[in-house]
Amino acid sequence: MNMQTTLDPDMEHMGRFKTTLWIVGVGTLILGVLAIIFPLAASLAAELLFGGVLLALGVLQVGRAVFSGDIDSRLWVMVFGLLSLLAGAILLLFPLQGVVTLTILVASYFIVGGVLKLAGAWQLSPPRRRKNAQAEMPGWGWLALSGAVSLLLGLVLFFGLPGTAVWALGLLIGIDLALLGASEIALAVALSSSSEATTTRS
Repeated sequence: MNMQTTLDPDMEHMGRFKTTLWIVGVGTLILGVLAIIFPLAASLAAELLFGGVLLALGVLQVGRAVFSGDIDSRLWVMVFGLLSLLAGAILLLFPLQGVVTLTILVASYFIVGGVLKLAGAWQLSPPRRRKNAQAEMPGWGWLALSGAVSLLLGLVLFFGLPGTAVWALGLLIGIDLALLGASEIALAVALSSSSEATTTRS
């Protein structure tokens, strides 16, 4: 009886956790699918959200600079705040141009990331390791493949501008949300199976 009383709160907590996972997972998956179907709308939403965050950050930084007693850092905080305000206002006032700008940033991220991964894979490659009298490192090929894919995707996004701006951000956001939602649902299913197996053994 005492053991049952001890286990009930944990099982109740696990039940709420699984329910939350299901709700959040299904909602995230739906948002991801919608973003994949309507990538431009998702790109604009992400751009406007980013612009709003920059604008709010700018207001906070300018307020901090105005009311701060630290004379030395006030100028830099004010400059940063004004730049954030300006960037946020531009993104909100010119959303289509902002989507292109964000796509350039994403493309640059993929290109730089791809080059760094390829460089890391080269350092781990068997010829390089043998030359430095080091033991071979397994898995370097996957790192090279990941780097090549990132580099290729970045180049496609960059050289496809401005056309890629219409779908790139929204599609990437949609895929990310869909995968996140699917993983949350999978976790909820796994927890349900695990708890059912535990109950059956009991």
